[in-house]
Amino acid sequence: MSQYQLRVYTLCSPEALVAYESIWSKHIPGLAKHWITTHGVWTVPAAPGSEAPQLYALVSYSDADDVQERLEAYLSSPEFRADMEGFDISQIIDVTESALTPTADSPLR
Repeated sequence: MSQYQLRVYTLCSPEALVAYESIWSKHIPGLAKHWITTHGVWTVPAAPGSEAPQLYALVSYSDADDVQERLEAYLSSPEFRADMEGFDISQIIDVTESALTPTADSPLR
């Protein structure tokens, strides 16, 4: 069974969301080189006058992997640095990671 993780990035503006969405399309091949599978990436626009926009990414790791070790290897890789080139990281105002456990009947088991 795989280990699933939902990653939620909160951005400072709608423009930052658009920019980070294009960066995430670059992340997918780089993550795959580090044995991290991307299952989907979604955007949530900011509600008028309330929340900042968000980007959600569902990724998985092999059951035997140390998730933090695998992620840190990617974050320190040349692929990640190239993906992020020209993007002001301060536009990401929050990142949350949630480990997800599939139910017995989940198709992503």
